[in-house]
Amino acid sequence: MTANFDSTSLEDFLVQQGTPEGFTFGDTGENRFALSNDDEALWAMRSLAQAQRRIDEVKRQAQIELDRINRWVQLNTEQNSNTVEYFENLLKDYLVAVRENEADGRKSLDFPDGSIASRITQPKVAVEDAEAFLAWAEVNHPEWIRVKREADVSTIKKVVDFDGDAVVDPSTGDTIAGLSHTEGGISVTVKVAD
Repeated sequence: MTANFDSTSLEDFLVQQGTPEGFTFGDTGENRFALSNDDEALWAMRSLAQAQRRIDEVKRQAQIELDRINRWVQLNTEQNSNTVEYFENLLKDYLVAVRENEADGRKSLDFPDGSIASRITQPKVAVEDAEAFLAWAEVNHPEWIRVKREADVSTIKKVVDFDGDAVVDPSTGDTIAGLSHTEGGISVTVKVAD
C-alpha cells in the first residue's frame, strides 16, 4: 500500500491553511474583505511575501537569460564592430581630404550603400570646475553668471496658513497665487523580509 502525499510546498500549505473564512481574492467596493486580527495579517503578509518571491524568481531567471543573450550579442558583434570602426575612419579621412582639396571641395559623398557628410562645428566651452569658475567670474565678469530662481518650499511651509487647498499669507489673509496645499496623512510601507 502506497501513501498518498500531497506535493504542496510548505509555503503553499501555510498560505492555504491560513486563508480567512469569507476571503475572495480581488474583492473591491463596499464588500471588500478586511483583515480583523493579527493571524489574518500574518496570512496576508505571508501571501504577499510568497507572491513577491515568485516575482523575484521570475526576474532572476529572466536576468540569467538576458545575460546569456548579451554575451551572445557581444561575441557575435565584436569582430563586425571593429570592421565598422575601421571603415568609418577610412571614409572620414577620405571625406576630409576631399573637402580640403581646392579642386574638389565636396562636403558630402553619396554611394549606393550609404553616405558620408561633413559640417563645420562651432567651438564649445565646458565648465570643468564650477567653483573655480564662479569665484573667478564673480570678480571679473559677474554678467557671465546666471542665477536660478525658485520657490523655497521648506521655508514657505513654516510660515504660511492653509485654507483647504489654498495657501494663505498669514500677515494679509490673502490667498497666495501659484501655490496649492495638500493635506498630509499616514504613509504606510509594506516590506517583505528577505
